[in-house]
Formats: sequence, C-alpha cells, structure tokens
Amino acid sequence: MMGVYQAATRRRRGALHWMTPNDLWSQDSMTFRRHFALPMALLWLAGCSATPHRTAIAPVDLLGSTQKIDWCGTLTLPSKWQDGTPVGGLSDLGWDNDESLLFLISDRGWLHRARLAFSGSGELRNYEPLDTYPLRGEDGAILASASSDAEALALENAEDGVRDNTQLVIGFEGTAGSDARWQRFLPSGIASGPAQRPAGLSDIRPNGGLEALTDTPDHGLIGGIENPPDGWPEKMTRLFTLDGSREWRYPLAANANSALTALETLDDDLLALERAYSPPASLVIRLRRAHLADDGSVTVTELARLSNGDGWSLDNFEGLTRLGGQRYLMVSDDNFSLMQRTLLTCFAVTENGTATP
Repeated sequence: MMGVYQAATRRRRGALHWMTPNDLWSQDSMTFRRHFALPMALLWLAGCSATPHRTAIAPVDLLGSTQKIDWCGTLTLPSKWQDGTPVGGLSDLGWDNDESLLFLISDRGWLHRARLAFSGSGELRNYEPLDTYPLRGEDGAILASASSDAEALALENAEDGVRDNTQLVIGFEGTAGSDARWQRFLPSGIASGPAQRPAGLSDIRPNGGLEALTDTPDHGLIGGIENPPDGWPEKMTRLFTLDGSREWRYPLAANANSALTALETLDDDLLALERAYSPPASLVIRLRRAHLADDGSVTVTELARLSNGDGWSLDNFEGLTRLGGQRYLMVSDDNFSLMQRTLLTCFAVTENGTATP
C-alpha cells in the first residue's frame, strides 16, 4: 500500500482517472502479498477477461454451514476494464441507497463508481463500472502519492430519501500527526472540507491506522484502528467517535496478526470485519457483532469464521458496506498482485439481537 506512484489522467465518460505505470511492479512487498497465492490456472483464466464474472468463495455445503450468515453471490472483478482503467487495491466501499450507486476507494487514491445488478431472489449478478476519479484536495489538485492511501469509507446522507446530497468520509493511513487523517469528499472525488487529525490517531503504529469507518445513528461517525495503538495490549484496539467524544476498547480475535479492517451498522450494534494472516497459517476472515457499552468496553459475538484451510476460497477482504436491512457487501484488496483477486461478495446476517457476554 505504500510507495511512490506517478499519476496520469485521461477522459473516460466525462471523468478523470489515474493510469498505473510499470512502477506498480516495484511496490514494496508486504507479508500478505509475498506468501498468499492461488492456482495459476485460475489466475490465467481471470486475466483473460476484462469483465466481472460470477464465482463462489466455497462449495455449496460449506456456504450452508454458516448458520448466522446467508450468502448471496460473489463476483471476481478484473485487474482492469477494457479501456485500461485499473481495478485493484480496493480498500473499502460504500452503498448510496438514494442513488443506487456503489462507491469504492483504492489505496492509490482512486474513487470508483458503479451500478450493481441483482436477481429476483437478491443474488448479486453483475457490476457495471461507471467512472473513476482521482481524489483531490480542496484546491482541486490530485492528492500526492504519499497522502493518497485511502483505507476507510463511510457515506453520509446516503439513505435519507434525498438525492444529490451524499458526502463521502474517507480515512487515510499514514504516520501519527502527518498523513493519518479523515476528510469529507464530494461524490466526484474533490475534498469538501479540511483534513482532520483527531486525537484517536495520535498513537497509531505505521500501517496500522484508521482502517474502518461507519456512520451510526447513536454516535455519529465511528472510526476503528487496524492494529493496537502504541502502549495498548496486544489483542486490543481502539474504536472512537471522530468528534472525540467517545472511545471504546475492541478485543481482536486470538489469531496471530488479527486486524480490524471494516465496520458497519448492524441493528443497534456494529458489524466488524477482521482479517488474520500469518504464514504459513491459513488466511482467516471473521465477521463479528460488536456491542458498544457505556463503560467503553466492547462485547463481541462471532457470526462467521472463514478460513482457506477449511476449504474457503478467500482473499484479502478489507471493505464492508450495508446494502439495506441486514444485507451487506464486502470487497477484497488484491494489492495489485497477479497472485490475488478482487472479490465482491454479498451476504446477509440472519442472527438477530445484540451481542452477548
């Protein structure tokens, strides 16, 4: 996710977007990218198409084994569209219910917009790309590479019944007191307000900052830190309101390298997405219900534990958004690696009630 990348722009359906040069191949390797691989035959087939195709993240019997989760389809997105627009490094996504529009952000500072198609039974069937914009500052200038590591996304005013008033709240990784921040943007990718650097980001570790964002009815915007802040217990990380009024301690799963990657609303609680990967151990993805207590504690109930070692065909799931009710989408970050995939997966939470101690 880090490194220096040059940007070039060109017209595509009236929008501007970045083209990725050869220096994508010189990106600093990360542990996940170095060790996680898929069968080369599948990779070759995926690379032959510039359109999404339906796939499955597990056999039917395994999909049916998650008692609290129903699955409603998965698409594999190509590495680029037919006109050369790159698709990759997707770190989060947001669903605009008023516009029936999907926003996706890339850790290279790109904002993608798309339409989705579902079957009559609610299964995800297709993804139609609309346009791609580079994220820009308030002055209209494209964000510098070092400041463009967009990792978290929440939408405001996206389901209030009013069109054309959506605001994007984007969280950026970086070092404490520098590029680690959050900022509001227009749907065209231009910043609509100044960058904010709250106290909740003052003690983050490198590459372990603001990874999760959601807009809640009770507390407003809540952010989540990917890894434990400096001085915190090994398996505990911070959730906090972006206005600084509240803070909670979120217990990470026991797996080595467990990290919080996304948050969404779930009834009166939160839905948390966690990823754990520590080679040679298998990739583990967890969906967890999190109840925020008044005393700053968080009670967590596991909804699903998915592992490549158990037969799931997973990738680096990092992003989460609510489609409505208890239906959600999650997306994986392929790190622009030929050894990984961009997966867009639909699911519904069938378990009701709040988390239990």
